[in-house]
Amino acid sequence: MPDIKLVLPRLHAGQKTIVSEARRFNVLACGRRFGKTTLGGNLLAPVVLEGRPAAWFAPTYRLLEEAYQHHKRIYAPVVSRAVSTPAPRIELITGGVIDYWTLDDPSTVARGRKYGRVIIDEAAMARHLEQAWTEAIRPTLTDYAGDAYFLSTPKGDNYFAQMFRLCASDPEWAAWQMPTTANPYIDPVEVGSAAASLPSLAYRQEYLAEFVDAAGARVKREWIRTGEPPAGLPVYLGVDLAISLKAEADYTAVVAISRGDDGTIYILDAARTRSDFAAVLRFVEAMAAKWNPVLIGIEQVQYQAAVVQELLRRTKLPVRGIRPDRDKVTRFAPLEARYEQGQVVHAHGLPGWFADELLSFPVGRHDDAVDAAGYAWIVHGLKRSWAAG
Repeated sequence: MPDIKLVLPRLHAGQKTIVSEARRFNVLACGRRFGKTTLGGNLLAPVVLEGRPAAWFAPTYRLLEEAYQHHKRIYAPVVSRAVSTPAPRIELITGGVIDYWTLDDPSTVARGRKYGRVIIDEAAMARHLEQAWTEAIRPTLTDYAGDAYFLSTPKGDNYFAQMFRLCASDPEWAAWQMPTTANPYIDPVEVGSAAASLPSLAYRQEYLAEFVDAAGARVKREWIRTGEPPAGLPVYLGVDLAISLKAEADYTAVVAISRGDDGTIYILDAARTRSDFAAVLRFVEAMAAKWNPVLIGIEQVQYQAAVVQELLRRTKLPVRGIRPDRDKVTRFAPLEARYEQGQVVHAHGLPGWFADELLSFPVGRHDDAVDAAGYAWIVHGLKRSWAAG
């Protein structure tokens, strides 16, 4: 091999972990700005500097062009020839080459080629990833017993997600899930701002690199109406309990609803907290003082029963324990139907995270307030049935 001096971009700790733990087939689910393009460019080096061919695959030509230009810069000291048409290709003085292929037509990808390493960039975006991998890309690795890296931000439960799961049971495969914050050069304050402003489903996918399926969400944004309720309507509170102070724990959530004479459901308020037992009691009491509810519905299973009992012991609040005999999707179904029919109105001033939970339910990171709204609906129905009786 010629005597070469090549300085590649420095990898951060998360990228180094992938390099050190890699197996033959590797799947990286990473958040935006993790640095997968830099990682992929460095991963080509051991192969092409030894004189073997490698390939870079991407769903679109634009993504391919970005990678090609990046690699031309970092490998410039050892590039003997670089062409961008009819297909990008970089040839090195070592005899190694990097071919670039789009995945828009799997039937024409890399036919008759052989590679020591392939990188599939933004794999989750490739509509025909399974066909491209099984029928075209995998056979190119046979001659050199080559390896592969699939690098992508997740995009729901697709073939990329299946490959990620396969890694748990096949010793030839390895997988990593790296959030945006694994890149130490990204400002965590900026990531925190994104967490506060984005729907939780989008944040989990784009920043936490989680496999979530937006198609599984129940409520559509266009179903949400905003307005002010008539004065004097009775109020019902629903409470979904979680006794914990941990940052990753569920919330205790309280939602206040009313129902107009025409059947319109008004979501008046939503609040949530992560607190210990005593603070949760104070939180529920404060929401009750604010809204003077006709009934308060609280799920009464396991430790939640103690909250119900303590509130009944120390206050005169109209608390009603609810023993759920159905799953949360079924419990929410009556409200879901009314959202779709345009019969639910959000009061002005509801916190943005309530809509985020609603629009990602039941596949979002949190659904505590949605569950609380379901309990409020249940006790509202109980009160109306009592009145009718």
